[in-house]
Amino acid sequence: MLNNLKYNLPDNYNKQQLIKELSGHYTIKKESMLAEKITICDTFDWRLFNKSLVLYASGRRLFLRKLAKSDIIHSAVISTLPVFIREFPDGELKNQLAPIIKMRALLKLVEVHSRSIPYRILNAQEKTVARLAYEEFRAPPKKDTPVLATYLWLKPVKGYPKYARNLAKRIEAAGFTLSKADDIFFTVLAAVNKKPGSYSAKINLQLDPDMRSDKATKVTLRFLLDVMRINEANIEKDLDTEFLHDFRVAVRRTRSALGQIKYVFPAKTTARFKKDFAYVGKLSNELRDLDVYLLKEDTYKAMLPPILRGDIDPLFDHLRKKRSKALQKVIRGLKAKKYTKIMKDWEAFLKKPLRDSATASNAKLPVIDLARNRIYKKYRNVVKLGSQILENTEDEMLHVLRIHCKKLRYLMEFFSSMFPRKKMNTLIEQLKKLQDNLGDFNDLWVQKEYLLNIIAELPTAPKRSKKTLAAIGSLIGSLDNEKQTVKDAFAKTFTDFASPANQALFRELFASTAQEVV
Repeated sequence: MLNNLKYNLPDNYNKQQLIKELSGHYTIKKESMLAEKITICDTFDWRLFNKSLVLYASGRRLFLRKLAKSDIIHSAVISTLPVFIREFPDGELKNQLAPIIKMRALLKLVEVHSRSIPYRILNAQEKTVARLAYEEFRAPPKKDTPVLATYLWLKPVKGYPKYARNLAKRIEAAGFTLSKADDIFFTVLAAVNKKPGSYSAKINLQLDPDMRSDKATKVTLRFLLDVMRINEANIEKDLDTEFLHDFRVAVRRTRSALGQIKYVFPAKTTARFKKDFAYVGKLSNELRDLDVYLLKEDTYKAMLPPILRGDIDPLFDHLRKKRSKALQKVIRGLKAKKYTKIMKDWEAFLKKPLRDSATASNAKLPVIDLARNRIYKKYRNVVKLGSQILENTEDEMLHVLRIHCKKLRYLMEFFSSMFPRKKMNTLIEQLKKLQDNLGDFNDLWVQKEYLLNIIAELPTAPKRSKKTLAAIGSLIGSLDNEKQTVKDAFAKTFTDFASPANQALFRELFASTAQEVV
């Protein structure tokens, strides 16, 4: 028995009572009280919590542990609390967190103050055979700050398991209960009205297959509206680039739903809001493009010969200045009357009672039938177009296929809750691999063209500008080579997606019982 044991105190229990009772059987030495401030952190979208991890700072160290576990997985010395993963000290902690946090900012969720009163349990030879500690947690101290939680820890000492077992029996006989699944993480967050996992931009809805298609579509669109509203409020704060990214994805999904889930709303209404959300999407195009280039700064530099890496800095200095202006433009756009009216009218439409319309012929159709039909049609469209591209791989056609794949992916995500999860995940994962290939190709093409055009905007400083132009030219060459590599990989990636096994699974899920709809 060498694991530390954590106990909940009985109701209305005087914590000194147990020590008094145990002192009749053991020699007990009280030690100096330990106090510390603990700052619990996570990303806005709860990436650590979703991996059952807790990251917290105490003193000049960061600690990582599993939920409901006290053992520390990794720790690191810090001078200040890092915000982005690049600011973490090199080591095991950074290596584990990097693929989880990625580009998101680390936010302070809550500060809590802990106070621990340790006791040493001694045998007849005055040797420490076990340790006890009362641990108390409070919110940031104010007048009459309530205690959030108090625990008793029993910490065995190696070589004296018998003492720990006997102490455990006495502690449990006194009414203490083992705290196995409990975690102070939940208690302190509840104290500041924060619910772990409360935000995710991923569609996580449970649709009833028999629900009317117009009703199911509104449920999905209301979820996307919530994502937009949450993120638009944070874009101005400029904490990290993912607020804008999640906002834009929600806008794109909304446009896709209006275009792909056909004839569930009146034609005039659909046309109006498709136009409105096309405008909303364009508001932030420049800012998102600049974010992508700046996020890739280290990647771009790694593509250059070492001698040229410093010479490309003026490019990124220029992009950062452009980004500041683009951000202000987006903020103004989100506060403008036109945007306000679009969102107000959209919200009002989503709250309106369902109404039949001559131009909404699929409104009453069970959503399962509409989903099967639309997904299977779009899938066949993707396979047909991809097969044509295999015979003649033109850059423009790859771009068209990328758009069709994105629409198929959105449809599958909208309706995934009505189909077997494992099978849907298999198909979406295969589609994602194809999308990654097409997306990488498109990004490389766009980035190359952008760099060719940005040269004319750069400040002219004769000696430095020549070196910068040489660095940009080298980068363009590297991007062009990588673009060709990605293009060459298309054939295998598409063939894997359009494999007989995947085709059979698409037919099983979406074609076998799909009714013909408009």
